[in-house]
Amino acid sequence: MKFKYSALITALVISLATVLPASADTGTIQGTPGGRVNVRQSPSTSARVQHYGLGGDRVNILNQTNAPDGYQWYLVEFPSSGARGWIRGDLLRVNAAATSQRISFAPGTSAAKVGGRVQGTQSHNYLLRAGAGQMLTTSTVGTSPYLQVQVFDPNGSNLYTGSRNWSGVLRRSGDYRVRVQLVPEEQQSGVTGEYSLTIGIR
Repeated sequence: MKFKYSALITALVISLATVLPASADTGTIQGTPGGRVNVRQSPSTSARVQHYGLGGDRVNILNQTNAPDGYQWYLVEFPSSGARGWIRGDLLRVNAAATSQRISFAPGTSAAKVGGRVQGTQSHNYLLRAGAGQMLTTSTVGTSPYLQVQVFDPNGSNLYTGSRNWSGVLRRSGDYRVRVQLVPEEQQSGVTGEYSLTIGIR
């Protein structure tokens, strides 16, 4: 599915919400090169080990949480295999990046409008905290028919991938991630796209 073409987006951020820098999108597993680091089903050392990573492996960060053990834990994805799981924060070096932003709504508002430009394999990610039972909505217009929006829940499960407006009732409380990128089949073609994304919670 494709976006309808719209006029060039000029207003990238409006005053409905405050958008703050958030965590980076990639990390590197710490440890001896080639040494194993457990990747767990949930953010706890008592959780089942699903698989393992090696020291020096680069991963995509999908989410993060402060666990009862006092550590920051990261939900990561291995780019080559697509495998996912949780790694404790002291075993992961978070790489600096500027492609994620945290959204917090201004008093009396329940929507935020943000925008940007993506090219090639770039993606822009927006994090917002929401509660179970609330409804999350996304609405996007852009200058490219190849823009794609993805929504992930706090466990990293994909709730939506597409190019239309979307809404859904949330089953979990925590940080939700909304990602804007080009569709995979066009990421190597040199295509660029500007977009305006409205995110709402009610």
